[in-house]
Amino acid sequence: MGNYRGISTKKMKDGSSAIIVRFKHNGITYPIKNLTKLYGCKTEKEGFEKLNEIKLLLSKGKDPFSSSDGTLQQLFETKIELNQKNGVWTESTIKNYKYFFNKHIKESIGKKTIEKIKYEDIMNILNNFKHNQSSSKNQVIDTLRPIFKEEYKKGNLLDNVMMKVDKYYGSMQRENLSKRTNHNYTDIVRRLYNSIPLYDQANTENIKQHQMFLYMIVLTAHRYGELNQLEKKHCDIKNRKIIAPASITKSKVDYHYPIPDECMDFIKNAPDGKLFNVPRGGTAGRVFHRLLMKGKIETIDNYSISMHDTRKLMLSIMVSKLDIDSRLADYCLEHKQQGTIKHYLEFTYEDKVKAYNKYWDYVRNNIVENNSELLVETKSNNLSNLEKLKELINMHENGYLTKKQFETERDRLF
Repeated sequence: MGNYRGISTKKMKDGSSAIIVRFKHNGITYPIKNLTKLYGCKTEKEGFEKLNEIKLLLSKGKDPFSSSDGTLQQLFETKIELNQKNGVWTESTIKNYKYFFNKHIKESIGKKTIEKIKYEDIMNILNNFKHNQSSSKNQVIDTLRPIFKEEYKKGNLLDNVMMKVDKYYGSMQRENLSKRTNHNYTDIVRRLYNSIPLYDQANTENIKQHQMFLYMIVLTAHRYGELNQLEKKHCDIKNRKIIAPASITKSKVDYHYPIPDECMDFIKNAPDGKLFNVPRGGTAGRVFHRLLMKGKIETIDNYSISMHDTRKLMLSIMVSKLDIDSRLADYCLEHKQQGTIKHYLEFTYEDKVKAYNKYWDYVRNNIVENNSELLVETKSNNLSNLEKLKELINMHENGYLTKKQFETERDRLF
């Protein structure tokens, strides 16, 4: 043991010597500090004297180890640049993080140096969100934790306050749509679909691609983060199929799903590269909100309807209105099957296409409801009964009508 408690000399890998301190103050055990590196101490005596200064500053509530020379905003920007340089984050991810930081974090603590940010500052940000906005709260945590962790490792923080902030679980479920709007599911999805051609609130050069993006959101119900990253090379034009690679999907597996007719010409004529310039975050949210306004879809109180709700709309309509097996409807949303089902139940791509086409016909209002039964919407009163029967047979064979529904409609004709 040396002459000074807690102080020792350590031989470094490069052959140099360093004065090291291990100490406890006011019940807190602090990480090992290299006083030679931090303060230029060359002897154990100098280290001991510096330790007394450190303890005095700690007693006054000051952080003697902080060497961060920038604000949280600067540390965040450095993190962005590093992740961009190393290819850790895609451009859309970077845009999303920047948008979120600037909107929810920058104003309150962005100009503070990291050692001055307190637990209460973080909680004030989190408490600004509603109780059902767990995903946004978690994004604040996911944005700040890596920055605080890195500064703590560097010895720039005595206390990593983000370790005291727990992530939010168990409250991710949003209120049912029935509590957020007085419109029923069919009315919502048809209003959205019929309003897309009316969408015009964008620069002239962007209107068409925004419309196509909205068709993909409404008709495929795929996650908008994935749709934003779709490129023309992911589209099999000949087979009218999208093959989303694992690199852009949430479950990290390839997704295959059909291309709606409304988007075919746009995709055929699109240049190589990304199909849509509707980045996640503010831009995508505003585009969808404009569509809600065009469709005159009103919400109750301060509730909202999001792009993610199109997934709920599609699954609910497929199951409750179109008699599609719930597991097939779930398969269309690319959810992973659970339990023994995932080992023994397998749907084909053709099953998925059939389900989608049935849903699309319903959204386009080619199938209407009447007395809880699905009926063929007669497009022309001039059709003969024989022609109508052929339509009924086609609907039945494609799964749009059950046998009982088919027989009921057939008997009405003859």
